[in-house]
Amino acid sequence: MSATSPVTPVDSPFDRERLEDVGFMTCMTLVLLGNYAQTGHFGGPLAYTPFNVAAHLVGPELGGLRYDYRHPKHPWSDKFMLAGGHCAPTCYALWMIMGQALENKLAATRDQRYNVDPKIAFLPIDALGFRRGAGAMKNLLADNNLADHPLFVQAKMRGIKALAGHIESIDMTNDVNGGPSGVGIATAAGKAAFWDFIGAGLSPKILAFEGEFAMTEGHAQELKTQAVALQSGKRLRIILSDNNAGIDDALIGGVVPSKFDAYNLIDQWTSYGWNVFTISDGGDYKQVVSALKAMEDSDPTNRRPQIVIARTTKGYWPAALSNQIVSYQSHPYAHKMNSPYFLDLASTFEKHYGVEFSGIRQGPVTDNRERLIQFKTNIDVVMSLLNRNGLGDWLADRLIHVADSVKEQSPVHFDIQKDPFLDERLHVANLPADPQTVSVTNSASGATKQVSITLFRKPGETAGARRAISEVIKWINYVTGNRFLTLAADLSESINVEHGSLWGHYNPESNPLGTRIKAAIQEAGNVSTAIGLISQNASIDPNRFAGVWALSGTYGAFTPLMYTPARVWSQQNQDSPVRTGVLHILAGHSGPETAADGRTHFGIFATQVWKLFPRGQTIHLNFWDYNDVAAGYFAAAEIASREKKVGIISIEVARPDFAVVDRSTFADPDPRAAAKGFYLIRDFAPDKPKHGYVLAQGSSSTMNLVKTLPRLEAAGINVKIIAAISEELFDRQPEPYRNSVLPQSALFDLMIVSTGTRRMWPLRNVGPLTDEYSLTSDWDNQWLTGGLEQEVIVEAHLDPESIFSGITRFATDREHRLTQQDRSIGL
Repeated sequence: MSATSPVTPVDSPFDRERLEDVGFMTCMTLVLLGNYAQTGHFGGPLAYTPFNVAAHLVGPELGGLRYDYRHPKHPWSDKFMLAGGHCAPTCYALWMIMGQALENKLAATRDQRYNVDPKIAFLPIDALGFRRGAGAMKNLLADNNLADHPLFVQAKMRGIKALAGHIESIDMTNDVNGGPSGVGIATAAGKAAFWDFIGAGLSPKILAFEGEFAMTEGHAQELKTQAVALQSGKRLRIILSDNNAGIDDALIGGVVPSKFDAYNLIDQWTSYGWNVFTISDGGDYKQVVSALKAMEDSDPTNRRPQIVIARTTKGYWPAALSNQIVSYQSHPYAHKMNSPYFLDLASTFEKHYGVEFSGIRQGPVTDNRERLIQFKTNIDVVMSLLNRNGLGDWLADRLIHVADSVKEQSPVHFDIQKDPFLDERLHVANLPADPQTVSVTNSASGATKQVSITLFRKPGETAGARRAISEVIKWINYVTGNRFLTLAADLSESINVEHGSLWGHYNPESNPLGTRIKAAIQEAGNVSTAIGLISQNASIDPNRFAGVWALSGTYGAFTPLMYTPARVWSQQNQDSPVRTGVLHILAGHSGPETAADGRTHFGIFATQVWKLFPRGQTIHLNFWDYNDVAAGYFAAAEIASREKKVGIISIEVARPDFAVVDRSTFADPDPRAAAKGFYLIRDFAPDKPKHGYVLAQGSSSTMNLVKTLPRLEAAGINVKIIAAISEELFDRQPEPYRNSVLPQSALFDLMIVSTGTRRMWPLRNVGPLTDEYSLTSDWDNQWLTGGLEQEVIVEAHLDPESIFSGITRFATDREHRLTQQDRSIGL
């Protein structure tokens, strides 16, 4: 077995009895939540409770959290991550107890240090909102004739919080949407790297809780490599709750047969290079605090990330029980209201503290009004302990003591008083048309050098759209002072992000301002790290962004591996009370062209996942010409930097290197036309019959369509041809422009030529015959066979001959097409 680091029993005083009292109150409160809500999780939250209580209350000097309950999203507080999201009840319960202690102390002293905005605080009244929607909470009390009942007076301050079943980043000290599939824990390395990147010293730290079953998931497994590669050191601290229990089964002896005795959690982490601590009982507060202190006291120059593997009991209870329900059988709250097992749990609490719960021995409560009364009455029984033996005063004062430790730290590598992504040099209109040679200075080392940047190229130069990606990244890093980081799956050069870094590869010790983060082939882990980076903000002003943007990229066919963490990030960004950064997804080799590597790389269907978000919360860009990239991207960036809801920019570029087009021949010769989303390549010829609209998207498809223009002209085909870069950018153009390019009526007189798929068009609400006449790589609903790029394009029916034939058919059938649609609606 690999060596672990020692955990020396703590010899500093830490008010163990107080922690145990708050812990028992937390356990009882979370059990009451499940009992009266008849939903939620049970065993896992109980197993976490001693670590949760200790982390929140022992203080940073003993390895606990540095945070301010009154200002839980203070940027310089430690980042607490309940990655095991279904264990939310342990946090809800503890936060309610804390909130009540502060409210009591404020009422007794009128000292404003104890004042917490009710909108921020978790209070006992919020127990009624457990796993309920916000809409249901608005009229819950009124609908049950309880609005003026004295038990529920707290609701008059700001209503009742709706508490989610899985924890979310907006919940008090928590900094992550917990679950699913390891997503919660996977961002931890990125969060830690952010504070190293900006030069924040040893604080804030990242403290994350997760269970051993969740650590089998792909995202979590990839974290093992990510954190070591980033050299996260003692800033990153994980508590692994090891109770050999999942949702439906045990791990060892269940999923993994017992005969495979080499399946050892400790070895799994030490073999990856982590600094591993172990304790034998995660329910023993002295062992728990000793483990936290051991991590705190570890050598800061040791750049290994840290993990405590703690033996715990799923279904833990602070008092002895004769028939305790443990392991995976305790996972859900599966007990009927006021069931015998609930009574066993409640009885131990009553006996220990000399209290009595109301009505629990009269069976389940069937009347909803009476249920709410009994629910809140018994929550208040638990809270009454705050008025005994000075426990509430101790807790309130402890919270203020911990809060006083939170302070903004400076200096750091960056000016955190302004948002560099609002710099006017990033506006589309201000981008330099000619190649630039700029002087850059490394603020960490003082080194200077000259860097060349080419955002636009002259017509005829051979350079595919993907070649512009590094130039765009270089310009952002030049303007923002190295605030745009990239992580690619061991193909940074291939997808053209490698040279976007002005100072090379990131290393927290030797090159902290390197913005190219080395990464293994682990797309989910890479994008999770990027999300961790952009989720942090060093600004005290929640409306000002002082952080970084990040890009994660791979072949288009493999980007769905990034979708789940990106989807969860989108939700988190939508709800965040503070400004956060922008996630970039680069489908670096997209379209059918990539099938030249093999059919496994066929990249037309996979990239469609980047449109599976609420409309307006992402911007998707599909570039075909080098000179579209800077204009289109910076138009998107200008929006995302100013509109908080836009949290993701996704980019598709293909592999082929084509000659840069001569836009002087286009109907819209504007070299920055891509910023408009859709723009005209060819307009209708005046005074000639119109044959319809052709929308072009993608690399080979649009290039080959442009090659057919002289032939279409000679054949008298009068179609309007539109380049589709981004529907989201087009939607933001003035209505007169949109109507001049693609009026609503055009949707019924439209065909599409795309390297994408007929399963999802470049714009919404196309007409009923668009599919029949369009040209896409999945024209016969089959996977292509692969081969050379030229062969693949021919097989995809996107070569010039196929495009000419397809548009000719579309044009000559126009009368038939329109008549058929008229008949279909009875005209």
